[in-house]
Amino acid sequence: MKKNWNGKAYKNHLWSCATATTVPEFERAMLALKEFNKDCYKYLADIPPSQWARSHFTGRAVTDILLNNMCEVLNRWLVDARDKPIIIALEYVREYLMKRIVNVLGKCKNSDQLLTPYATKQFEVIKKEASKLTVLWSGSQQYQVNGPYGEQVVVDFGNRECACRKWEIIGIPCKHVVAALYNLNANDDQVGPPDEVGAPEHWVHSVYKIDTWKNTYTFTINPINGRSMWPKSNVPYTLMPPKKIVRAGRPKKNRRKGLQEKDNISKDGRLSKKGISMQCSNCKEFGHNKRGCTNGGTSGTGKKRTRNASTSGTSKKKSKK
Repeated sequence: MKKNWNGKAYKNHLWSCATATTVPEFERAMLALKEFNKDCYKYLADIPPSQWARSHFTGRAVTDILLNNMCEVLNRWLVDARDKPIIIALEYVREYLMKRIVNVLGKCKNSDQLLTPYATKQFEVIKKEASKLTVLWSGSQQYQVNGPYGEQVVVDFGNRECACRKWEIIGIPCKHVVAALYNLNANDDQVGPPDEVGAPEHWVHSVYKIDTWKNTYTFTINPINGRSMWPKSNVPYTLMPPKKIVRAGRPKKNRRKGLQEKDNISKDGRLSKKGISMQCSNCKEFGHNKRGCTNGGTSGTGKKRTRNASTSGTSKKKSKK
């Protein structure tokens, strides 16, 4: 798609279609793309939505990831072992996994929360959004949750479902479910879910819990002795490596980058921030960062920079005179 329809507008339309969690929301996003460009709409319409649109996912994976970033992280750490012989490369992978397992076990040991650090950070944002919603109880295990801009969904605790489908697809209760749980805990006379209510974290899928994270890394990789202590083999012949064809030029070590990655890389080799809306960590407003903030805050570097710029301009004028 990027080869034929490039630009931020097409990218935003694509992500609106891909991140929609319900079929009506997906259809509205596709209709907006059709009004914007019919040829691009036809290109995406020919691809089955179950392969790229979250609204058509079954929820079996229990994740909100639409990219292969997890594979790229492992690929990045193994870049130093690519040009090594096979045994040395495998030893590099083994040692890396040993260190990774130990690091994760250390984080699990120091964590006293019910969820993993990533899930905890994500769930805190959801709980803040849930405080802005209003809840109506129907007298059964279903709740009507109303939000701004005409948002209205039904939460069904009996089937563990929400009309927005985020709870089903991702596995983490959405803001509508958390708001209904808050209402349920505040009213003891209501007929609650089939099991104990407890904290909202108890309704998160088990894949995000710290106990599951610990069980995933219970299998350790044992160390081995070096090559000098390996037993000698009684094979009567010597195994020779295959003939290597040396090509002209310096061999490439880095992986081949995709078309979208090449466009986002600047001249110094780092990812470009072109087209990204910056958010200030002081005033939380978009359009600038902490260094250029003029709304006060902890640093105040933005005001200093503006004063220095004005004084430097006057000094230059005096020197010219």
